[in-house]
Formats: sequence, C-alpha cells, structure tokens
Amino acid sequence: MPFLVDEAIGYLVRAKNGGRLPHSYLITGPDGSGKRDLVRKFFAELNQTKAVEKHPDYHLLEPESKSRRILVEQIRQLEESLRMKSSEGAWKFGVIVDADRMMPQASNAFLKTLEEPPLKSILCLLTAVPEALLETVQSRCIRISLRMPGAPDLDPAGDTFLSTVARVCRERPNTIAGALTLARAFQDQLQSIRASIESEHGEKLSEETETYRQRTDGRWLEREEERLLVLTESRYVKARSRLIDGLMEWFAEATRSKNGAGSAKPETQQFAERYSVPELLRRYRALVELQENLSRNIQETLAIEVAFIEAFGPENEK
Repeated sequence: MPFLVDEAIGYLVRAKNGGRLPHSYLITGPDGSGKRDLVRKFFAELNQTKAVEKHPDYHLLEPESKSRRILVEQIRQLEESLRMKSSEGAWKFGVIVDADRMMPQASNAFLKTLEEPPLKSILCLLTAVPEALLETVQSRCIRISLRMPGAPDLDPAGDTFLSTVARVCRERPNTIAGALTLARAFQDQLQSIRASIESEHGEKLSEETETYRQRTDGRWLEREEERLLVLTESRYVKARSRLIDGLMEWFAEATRSKNGAGSAKPETQQFAERYSVPELLRRYRALVELQENLSRNIQETLAIEVAFIEAFGPENEK
C-alpha cells in the first residue's frame, strides 16, 4: 500500500531502530508525492542534521538537462563519490532522480554498484515509472511507494490537452488517424503557448521602448530585444517539456493502475485496460525518445508525429 511521506519516514525509522536497514531503495510515486522530500528526511534522520542538500555525503544525480537522460559517466562519478570516506562517520546517500531515464550503459554500471555497495552507503532510486527500470535493478532494491497527499494542481494547458487525449483514445483508439489527431492537437497547444509568450514579451518590449527611447543610444533596446527572443525560446522549450512530462505521467498512472498500485481516473483506467504492461511501457518510451529528440533540435513536427504514432497508434505486430 502506498505511503504518505510521514508514514514512510516512520517505516524507515522503525527499520533503522530494528537493525534492518537495506542499502538500496526504489522510491516510487507520481510527481508531487514527495519522493525527494522523503529522501531528505531519511538522510536527516540517519545523520542527525538539517543541512541535507549541502551535506558532503548527500550526492544527488539528475538527468542531463538537454537529453533528459542519465549517462554512464554520471553513474561512475556517483560511485566514486560514494567510495570516498564519509565525514564524521556519516551515512552516505546516492540519490538518483528520475531513475527510469538511465541509459542502458548507465543501468548496467549502476547494477554493479548495487551488487557491491560502498560501505555505510544508501542508494535511493526515485521514479514515477519503476517498471521502466531493469528487473535486475528493481529486484535489488526495497520498494517504497508514495501516494499524493491530495489532488494536485494541474497546469491549464496540460489539463486541456489530457482531456483531448482521453476523448480521442476513447473514440479512435489504436489508429493512425487518432494518433495524428492528437499530434496536431499537441502542436496547436504548443503554438498557443508560443503566441502567449511572444505577446507577453512584445508588450514588455513596447513598454521599455517607450520608456527608454529618449534615455539610451538604442543599443540597450537592441540587446533587450535579443534577450527577450532568447527568453521566449527558453520558456517555450520548458513549457513543451512540461506538456510531454504530463503525457508521460498519464502513461505512468495507467501502468500503476494496471499493476494495482494506486487509483487512476476513469479515462486513464479505461486506457490501461486495453494494453499489457510491456505495451504501455513501449508507448511510454516513445515519449521519452521524443524529449530526447527535441533536445537534439530534430525537426519538431516530424518528431512529434512519429512519437504520437508510436504512443497512440496501432499495437506492434507480434
């Protein structure tokens, strides 16, 4: 049964007091369930400290910013840090955020760390989709599942698009036409987001032009225009990434529902019932690949269409 964060801390403290402290944990739960908070509180409890994230024995690893993948070099660096002597005999923590995004080489390298863990170290893998990890990695960790303390606040754009996903999957499931309809709806949502950002920045530039026209030589406004163009693209990319993350969480919720781990919305439950867990994971990975491809500046429209056909189109022939 999934825990709330405080319930999970109680479980971990009892394990510690009983001398039953494993060296590796797989901490699962949807975004917002408190996975990072749990690990911070666990570290603070073991080491009797409040300065967790600045502590020299708290090692946090996240996906690379561009590829949104965890690379083998990161795993090796983490292992090297964990094998160093701890400060004042403290417990060393190796925390991997979004562990399902480990590349194959990274997963294999981490498996060796699990098999031969450094002394007085605890490894914590955080993920919303544990099934995407190697079974050999999963089997070597004690799983702690977290649940949401309440209904999360949804991003309006993401909420609108997920409603469209549910409707199209209900009306035209497993079809190329349905997948392309969703791809177009997704691109329409992206265009709306970009237009909103550009409008906001355009108004800001107009105000600054009116204010500073008589006070500068014009070069400041040129630089400000360039800065806002760069900021527009940055905000757009972040918003696009959030939309894809929302879709990935939709598939993750369907997968958890399929495995009986947590409740799901009726439309997500209905979607999950159509597929096996391996098929849901195959479709989920199409969205992971979409994030990666877009980070490489692959043509956006084509990348989205290909990914959506994989994620929402016909099942692969066996």
